[in-house]
Amino acid sequence: MRHYFPFLAVAITLVLNGPALALERQVAGGALFSWWQDDNDDSGTQIAIPIRAGLTYGQVRAQILNAYVSTSVDMDKGGSVSLSGFVDTKVNASYTLERTMGMDVLAGLGLNLPTGQTDFTADELVLTALPPELLPITSYGEGFNVNPYLAVSREWERAAAGCGIGYLWRGEYDYSELMPEFDPGDVITLTAEGRYSHTDFFQSRLFAQYATYGKDSIDGEDYSKEGYLILFGAGGTCSRPAWQLDADLYGIFRGKTRYYVETATPMDDEKNYGDEFRANFLYRYFLTSTLTLKSSLGFLTMGENGYDKDSGFYAGGRQKISLGFGAEKEFLDGLKANLDLTLFTLKEKENFYHPDDDLTFTGILIGGGLQKTF
Repeated sequence: MRHYFPFLAVAITLVLNGPALALERQVAGGALFSWWQDDNDDSGTQIAIPIRAGLTYGQVRAQILNAYVSTSVDMDKGGSVSLSGFVDTKVNASYTLERTMGMDVLAGLGLNLPTGQTDFTADELVLTALPPELLPITSYGEGFNVNPYLAVSREWERAAAGCGIGYLWRGEYDYSELMPEFDPGDVITLTAEGRYSHTDFFQSRLFAQYATYGKDSIDGEDYSKEGYLILFGAGGTCSRPAWQLDADLYGIFRGKTRYYVETATPMDDEKNYGDEFRANFLYRYFLTSTLTLKSSLGFLTMGENGYDKDSGFYAGGRQKISLGFGAEKEFLDGLKANLDLTLFTLKEKENFYHPDDDLTFTGILIGGGLQKTF
């Protein structure tokens, strides 16, 4: 399973941008529709309704979010699988200390409340095995998680830098009928980012992340320990009065996963996922002071993992290209609306889910939402 660390990444951004000075409340909601089909004529859809509420008062920020998600897959050979319900609730709170020993310091706490779905049946596991690039929401539920984090930053005349550390304690839960009492290992994450303003209209940035994982266990027995994760990236922003262009390029490199279980086929220590490279571009055109048009382009390539093709654990990697268009509109009284359309194609090479051939997916993602600040 993949892991992401949104709270620590957000903490670096918040501490670099600085806190708000007055009470500000924000609510947001929307809808997402995703559809895809592969060249075996299997197809799937996901409908998601995310909701979010936040509060900022001086140096204090708090946020809560959840989503109702309905995912279904229809197989060309017959049969279908679906799963609907709320996912886990995310709660995050932070406090910023300004100009402490020449730096800004942010301390925060993120919680994952297990309001989602776990204990999947054998049929429902088909949905969790889909390539994560197909769907906007891929995690339906976990256990109770606690994520304290700390970030610091400092600014100079043209430069700014920040770094952070986070510890993610992950609680036990029943992942599926075959994996009861799954106890995922804890995660320690280090994050850093630096920015430099070369001119009044061009800014560059460098960012990095390192994560190390504890042992996973099933029913009280050690099962595996995921290899480390290292991320390196660079980006830039070019801004003019009528437009803005953002570009980010980064790579993700993973260590070997270690297994502690004894099976009929030995499981050697190898990478579960290949090295990954991504490039994302976002262009904004400010048509008026309240209307922005957007277009985006994204590239992903992931190499094969470390296992031999005949091992039963081989994954040949994947490539994805996405093209998006959208608009953002600001209304009076702090109301914003957005509408987005993304087209994508994804090629997934043979792996343990479809070992005999490669698959190509094509799909579309449509989303819209409203945000109110008061």
